[in-house]
Amino acid sequence: MSQGKKEIIITALIRKELLTGELSIEENTLLQEWLSVPENQEYYQKVIDLETFKSKERFYNAVDIDAAFQRIKEKVGFEDSPVIPLFNYKKLLKYAALILLFVGIASVFFYMNNGSDLKNQEIVVNSIEPKYNNPTLVLADGTVVSLEPKKEKIVSKNGVISNVNQVLVYDAKDLKGVTSTGDNTLIVPVGGIYAVSLSDGTKVWLNSKSTLKYPVEFSGNSRKVTLEGEAYFEVSKNPHSPFTVKTKSGNVTVLGTHFNISAYDEDRNFETTLAEGKVKVSEINKENESVTLRPGQQARVRNEALKVAEVDPSVYSAWKDGKFYFENENLKNILTKMSRWYNFNVKFEQKALEQIKFTGIVLKDEPIDRFLDIISKTSNVKYKITKVNQTYEVTVSK
Repeated sequence: MSQGKKEIIITALIRKELLTGELSIEENTLLQEWLSVPENQEYYQKVIDLETFKSKERFYNAVDIDAAFQRIKEKVGFEDSPVIPLFNYKKLLKYAALILLFVGIASVFFYMNNGSDLKNQEIVVNSIEPKYNNPTLVLADGTVVSLEPKKEKIVSKNGVISNVNQVLVYDAKDLKGVTSTGDNTLIVPVGGIYAVSLSDGTKVWLNSKSTLKYPVEFSGNSRKVTLEGEAYFEVSKNPHSPFTVKTKSGNVTVLGTHFNISAYDEDRNFETTLAEGKVKVSEINKENESVTLRPGQQARVRNEALKVAEVDPSVYSAWKDGKFYFENENLKNILTKMSRWYNFNVKFEQKALEQIKFTGIVLKDEPIDRFLDIISKTSNVKYKITKVNQTYEVTVSK
């Protein structure tokens, strides 16, 4: 998909979200990917004044939409294409012309991508500040909700959800004795952490760039959720209903315990670290082969092999308390984890630098140069932070 096409589609999605409050899961995924860039968040905030937006609708309705859309297509070089995307963007594109012409998103997009002097210019910057991005909740009925701090109550067909202090709480009383079906999905973007208290009392902390799919209400003799990314679980005990976390690489089953799971696709690793209780870990393609962990142990699936190691559990759950805690970990893994918070790409000028080991604690609310300065002084390496358009890159060299 060309940049011009994507800009129009994103514009259409913003308009649809503002005027209807609803996006499909596919539409929301595309919008959240775009919003994961901190600068895009800033542009987004400038155009989401709903009252101002609605007040202009009558004027927009008087415009020849087809003619306006044709001019936009010509400007971005859009051509009819047989490619079928995740959703019917051609229908949305007509309405995108209205925003492009009258609301000002066009000026943002074209400045971002067509500024003659600034386009693709590399700029050296001193640091990258952490910036919190609001997560998204996709309800069982398909409704998409942006979890802004001011939205303290979410009313749905399945009851009321409390949203206070970055924690979602499901209260069984709100269900009024009626069993609710369907799954909710919590999507935490780059630069975010969120917690959810499930209907059974289980508490889950979701790390940045992670997704958790879970039932509105658990029923039957099992409790199952699906995770992409990283999460810390405090499972409510129920001997008659085991709790299972499913990932693409492996599954974890428990009755009641505290543990951390890391299963990011880009890591190609699956780790379960047990802090309290007992869990059974199995590979996704080898359900008959499993290991049972005791506190202080970690199960790792790497290169299709399931192994157990003794570890300090606090190292692997420090992220939920606002800290990066690294213990004898190589620089490649460290910067990969930090990139999910500060939103940057990493480049090593010499491959050997990837394996430099580091132990230390860094607060997640500090700019990244604080940490990089420590690495530079203790490991005799240099770093440079650059920005091209909206993308940051950290380059490590000798």
